[in-house]
Amino acid sequence: MSATTWRLPFVVATLVLGSCVTDSSSPQIDSAEPTEPSSVRVSDSNVPPAIINAHFHAAYLHMDDANYFTDVMHEMDRHNIRLSVLHLNEESDVEDWVKRAPERFLAGPSFPCWTPQGDARRPCHWGGSAWPDLAWLREHYETGTLKVMGELFNVYAGIPYDDPRMMPYWALASELDIPVAVHINRGPPAGSPSRPDGCCPNFNADLGNPDKLRPVLRQYPDLRIWLQHAGFPAVPMLDNIDYLEETFALLYEYPTIYVDMTALNAALPAPVHAAALHAFIERGFGDRIMLGTDNWPADKIIERYDTFDFLSVEQRRAIFHDNATRFFNLASSSNSK
Repeated sequence: MSATTWRLPFVVATLVLGSCVTDSSSPQIDSAEPTEPSSVRVSDSNVPPAIINAHFHAAYLHMDDANYFTDVMHEMDRHNIRLSVLHLNEESDVEDWVKRAPERFLAGPSFPCWTPQGDARRPCHWGGSAWPDLAWLREHYETGTLKVMGELFNVYAGIPYDDPRMMPYWALASELDIPVAVHINRGPPAGSPSRPDGCCPNFNADLGNPDKLRPVLRQYPDLRIWLQHAGFPAVPMLDNIDYLEETFALLYEYPTIYVDMTALNAALPAPVHAAALHAFIERGFGDRIMLGTDNWPADKIIERYDTFDFLSVEQRRAIFHDNATRFFNLASSSNSK
């Protein structure tokens, strides 16, 4: 498929992007009562496939952790999501989430946090700071309580990846081989539910360009990074700019870089998602795509993938499970079975 062909469906994104972005104030997961999870192959049609969710957030600061935790566990069991990568918003999330179900989460801190204006809600805080304490982080990584870093909110905070405040975190991730989640692309658009008025006064869409990671990668070329929200199209609400070629270039050059396709896989029409998915696969990166929900209802995302008849059973299983197993080094873990 040529670049022109796969970009054509992106025009319909302008009709929905403003009203269908993630509403971070009230995540809408599928919280129906669970069914018994089952260890099965993707090819078994009567039971849900084993899934690893590579992008999920703990309860936001204004939410009730206990109630949301229960809803999340129901959704995970209902859809056989064996493991979720959990982005934490504050230190208490370790007790409220990770230690309640350590076998179900790969957790790490979201940062750098930003100070909102007006009535906008704070996204995260780490003991009153925008940054998690490095000694605290090291301790939790070395004990295995925390296993990832991110989501990195540099776009929201307006802080470059090679800012001196960031470099000790990259060094720690490199030293301990910690996977790092990076928010890329130019969204969300101003005025959307995920970026309401007052949200983030220093928001810098240009930092959504994956190419901005190159100074860090030159210093730490073996970092395991997954680019979140990959595949978004060039539409007016995103300044008619996409970063597909920049994303592909990093994937070519760095075999330890993977992607998830949130919230493209939920917020935009299926043909737009399918076109982007085709592009990644045709470039040879079908083994680098991981499923993530970003707190959108998992059932709709899973159902959408099931409608993509251009995906083979093996390709679907890779996106649902096997790519994440490889990226997060879970081959010997019972959680990945």
